[in-house]
Amino acid sequence: MPGVMVVGVALALATACSGSSSPHSSAGGPSSNSPGANPSASASTTPSVAGSASPGGTPAPGAKVTPAAGHTVSSGPGSKPPGRPTGFTRAGTYNYDVNGTATTRLGTQKLNSTDALKVDAPKGSQQTTTLESQQGSRSQILRSGPAGLTVVDINIQQPGFKEDFKPVGTAVFFPGDYHVGSAWNWSARSTDGKYRLDVTSKISATAKVTIGGTSVPTLVVDSVLRFTGNSFDLTDNQRDWVSTAYALIVKEHLATHGTVAGFTYSSDETRTVRSTTPTSG
Repeated sequence: MPGVMVVGVALALATACSGSSSPHSSAGGPSSNSPGANPSASASTTPSVAGSASPGGTPAPGAKVTPAAGHTVSSGPGSKPPGRPTGFTRAGTYNYDVNGTATTRLGTQKLNSTDALKVDAPKGSQQTTTLESQQGSRSQILRSGPAGLTVVDINIQQPGFKEDFKPVGTAVFFPGDYHVGSAWNWSARSTDGKYRLDVTSKISATAKVTIGGTSVPTLVVDSVLRFTGNSFDLTDNQRDWVSTAYALIVKEHLATHGTVAGFTYSSDETRTVRSTTPTSG
C-alpha cells in the first residue's frame, strides 16, 4: 500500500517556503504523485510519504512479501495472496483529484488540482513511491516484512526545504496483523537532526467508497501527524480509506494546522483516486 501520509505537512512546507498563498494555486496542472503519495503516502504513505536508501534490497530471513494486486506466485517473495495492505501495490501512475482550501498570512485560496501517484515496481522486499507536484516532490520507500509495511526512507524536496528522513527504530507504516481497532505509532527524524515527524494511526471502521462508478470496500484509518523543528510546528489530522483489494489509498481527507516560521497555517483538502487501475506501468 503506497503512502501519502506526509502530504498535508509537505503542502504546508511548500506554501511557507515558496511564499505562495497556496501549494496548488493552478487548477488542473497534473503533478506526479506517488499514494505515495508517495504516505502518503501512501501513504504506502505514499505514504509513499529519505537520506537515500536504495529501493533494492534482499528480504529479511522469513519475511513474507506480496506482489502487486492481481498477481500471485506460488513461492518465494510475493507468495502471499495479493491485495492486502501489507503487500505491494500494482506499479504505475494513479491520478487523484484534489480539492480544498489553504490559509496563510496571504489569505485563503482554493485548492483544485490533479495529483499523480507514481508507484515503482517492487525491488526485493521494498517499494518506492514518488509524489511530484508543482511545488516539488516527496518520495517514500516502504519495506514489506513480518511486521507489515515499515518505513525505510522519506525524502521531501520543496523550494527552500530539502530534507531526508529516517525512521526512529522500527516504524510500522501499516501492521501485518490488522483489524478494526488496531492502533500503532511511528516516528522519523531528518538526517540533519533539525526536524521530527511523529505519527499515530488507528483503524476506525470499514466503509465503501465509490471510485469510477464502482463501490470499493475499504478500511478507514485515522491518523495524527505532528511535524516539529526549526520554526515548524504542524499537526495533520488525516483520514485514509484503504482498499485491501488493491493495496491502495483510494480517498484521503487532511486537515492541517499550526505555525510555520512564526505564521499561522491551515488547510483542509480531500483527494480521491480516479481509478484503481493505474494509467501506466
